[in-house]
Amino acid sequence: MTTQSFGNGTRGALLIGTGTYDHPELPALRSPEVDCTRLDAVLRDPEIGAFEVQTLIDADRSTLERAIGEFFLTARGDDVRLLYLSCHGILSRNDKLHFAIRQTDPERPAYTTISAAYIHDVMEECRARSIVVILDCCYSGLFLPGAKSDESARFEEALAGHGRVVITAGTRSQRAWEGPHPDAETPAPSLFTGMLIEGISNGAADLNGDGFVTLQELYRYACERLHQEGAAQNPRMGGEMQYDIALAKVRKKRKQRSPGRADSQSRGSAGTRARRKPEPWRTRAASGPARQPMLSDGLLVVHEAYRLHVIDLESRQRCGLIKMRYAGRPALYGNTAYFPGKDGRLSAVDLRTGKPRASHPVLVRDGLLSVSKGVLYAPAQDGSLYAFDPSTLRLLWSLPANKLTIVSAPQAAAGYVLFMARESQVSGATTSPGADRIVAVSKGGEVWSYRTDAPLSPDWAVSDQGVYAVVQPNGPSAPQRIAAVNPESGHLLWSFDTKARLASAPVVADGTLVFGDTDRRLVALDTSTQAHLWAKEKKTEGLLLLKPLVVGDTLFTTDRAAKVANWKLPTGRKVRSQDLLVSPDPQGSPAISDGVMYVTSSQGDVHALPI
Repeated sequence: MTTQSFGNGTRGALLIGTGTYDHPELPALRSPEVDCTRLDAVLRDPEIGAFEVQTLIDADRSTLERAIGEFFLTARGDDVRLLYLSCHGILSRNDKLHFAIRQTDPERPAYTTISAAYIHDVMEECRARSIVVILDCCYSGLFLPGAKSDESARFEEALAGHGRVVITAGTRSQRAWEGPHPDAETPAPSLFTGMLIEGISNGAADLNGDGFVTLQELYRYACERLHQEGAAQNPRMGGEMQYDIALAKVRKKRKQRSPGRADSQSRGSAGTRARRKPEPWRTRAASGPARQPMLSDGLLVVHEAYRLHVIDLESRQRCGLIKMRYAGRPALYGNTAYFPGKDGRLSAVDLRTGKPRASHPVLVRDGLLSVSKGVLYAPAQDGSLYAFDPSTLRLLWSLPANKLTIVSAPQAAAGYVLFMARESQVSGATTSPGADRIVAVSKGGEVWSYRTDAPLSPDWAVSDQGVYAVVQPNGPSAPQRIAAVNPESGHLLWSFDTKARLASAPVVADGTLVFGDTDRRLVALDTSTQAHLWAKEKKTEGLLLLKPLVVGDTLFTTDRAAKVANWKLPTGRKVRSQDLLVSPDPQGSPAISDGVMYVTSSQGDVHALPI
């Protein structure tokens, strides 16, 4: 059988994983998310799979059916379509096959699952000449530890047809097994999918050495590897195809230069060779909208609800997934993340391995931890504030509770620790909607407190020259007032009435305060005089989705019109823009490192954009 090259058509992959189930008879699966995430990375890699990949984790029925329909019905004749599912399988009473989703009721599969018949019908209308379906799922009647079920292999009979190849993880009488999870916090891929990823990523499945991993080679490789591991499952492949399909290329290994040659080239070109401009790239991080990435110790960290996705920037490979018990943003320092652990205790976790590093018995507030100027600040549930050495969690000092509730992550500036707070409410009293004061402390003692005449928004900006708080005098939907406070004395420097409420948190850099409002105005103020920096009014194409970002004399904005724009900060002149819809994060901003900006898209991808 001849091998079809990558060709001129598009290469699309839709990866679907469901590991969380609401029905008590469907046990949770820990491998599907890892299966999809790691398969996404190798298929998306332009040097390996070069697929356009969409990944859906624990999605609902309407989302999945629409995605499957669009995936197949928009394909053209020369396209390749790869559908992958990792989940439980359901066999109905009349022997109809279904794929379980989070809301599945095993007794009502007709309208609580994705049926194999639906996928079959959609594929019948698909014009793509090459369709591959890979199924790591099966019937969920058995509950043996690590087993998904006992009836996986009928799927290829239901879905196979002309121009299609279907691969399943085992025969109809075998179970498809999850991977050997090292511990509760480190899930592993399923045995079958793990072999597929291994064969594609390192090129081991290129059995004839022609530089391509074909579908048939990958299938044979997975079968052999499962046999070597002694796994009690035998994958099946069925369908009709006139040629083998090239699923991936083997990544070329970079040649290592000899030290002498490298040195001579470096000396010969010193001062004459321009630095190579970074290339844009992207990788899957979260399963959907997530917060903007944070950089720490060469790692890119994307926070999605109760999970941290960690990517090593040098290798662009994912580290272990870190699960959290609370949804608030963690604090980062070096290769460590800090967040509330069991019972709310302060916990430190290694970002690269996901392993616990240390803990402290203090019960901390979720989402308010911060690391500022090398110190970890932890507001406690009892109203106290603790300062720790982040490397050892050694207590440096503490501020006892003083009838104040801290409502912002503390920031260090002008030699003090600053935070927003409100007066604690007596039992039964109506709770204030936000802060009403800014407090400065030093080594456990209060230095000054600036009280406002109206609630404070959680959006603020802090520098050694000023604290810029957003006051809401007429409610959260009305225009606001920016109060500039001296961080050394707590005295009001000036106030500025906005024409509309802010769309995101402001940013301060090099004596300039920048913010965007809900009328799409982009405003830059001189922090010394509160005067407008630009002569003419500037507007973004859509409402800001993120806090503006300033790098040198360049301002970056991201808005709802799917525009990432560069502006000259001194003049307000827009230099250029590019199309990308980012994931909303009003208190977050893109991350910058070595001339590259990293942003999280609305689909959960991290995009690396050279600046």
